[in-house]
Amino acid sequence: MAGGRFSKQALYSGFKYWNTPTVGDTVVGGAVNTAPSGLTVSQGEQTLTGDRVIFSPSDALVYSNNAVGNLYTGTYRYVLTANSTSAPTRGHGAFWDTSVADSVYQVTSDEPANLGVTLYAGAFINNVAKLSAWWIQESGKCSLKMRTTLSGTAAIAAGIYLAGGGNNANAADVGAFDVLTGLSGTGPFAAANAYASVDLMFARFVGIAENLPSNNNISLVDVPFNRGGFRW
Repeated sequence: MAGGRFSKQALYSGFKYWNTPTVGDTVVGGAVNTAPSGLTVSQGEQTLTGDRVIFSPSDALVYSNNAVGNLYTGTYRYVLTANSTSAPTRGHGAFWDTSVADSVYQVTSDEPANLGVTLYAGAFINNVAKLSAWWIQESGKCSLKMRTTLSGTAAIAAGIYLAGGGNNANAADVGAFDVLTGLSGTGPFAAANAYASVDLMFARFVGIAENLPSNNNISLVDVPFNRGGFRW
């Protein structure tokens, strides 16, 4: 499998489909299924947090639960999820959790105070339980959840940006994505804030829409490789 290329050791997955709702490893690497009741141990940690894999189209198809939606070609990273206020849900952004060491590779679905959406790590590929370990997608053809009401005019090939939900109390737009094409220049994008607007757009840019984005729906976005989180 092409996926082993970035992994530090052989890739292991305890679940047939990666994007099935609520799947995730309660123990890094996956818990041993035959252990005595109440004993939580690892499969041997064949997969460690921080590991990355590249999926070809056929790799992605193998791990896709079509009842949920397809996974696509791209890079995926195995991470821990923090005990966030918001819920880690499919298509929403995952952000690096700076309250722990980089070596933990922990992400949060909250938009951290002061940092907001700037430390984007990738997108959740399913609804995953907090305090578990699972895969997010860093780059490639990604399924991203658009904000409740797009700020700009939806268009194929439009730039896609992190919306910035503004709070973490399970608000619909926390970790969501937005379109700015045709925006009239209000709020942080007003003409008087030209330099701030450019800076904001650089910080929040994610990729290019492959299909027509729509309010509160999943859209396909081509996310460049350099948008992935380079933590080692």
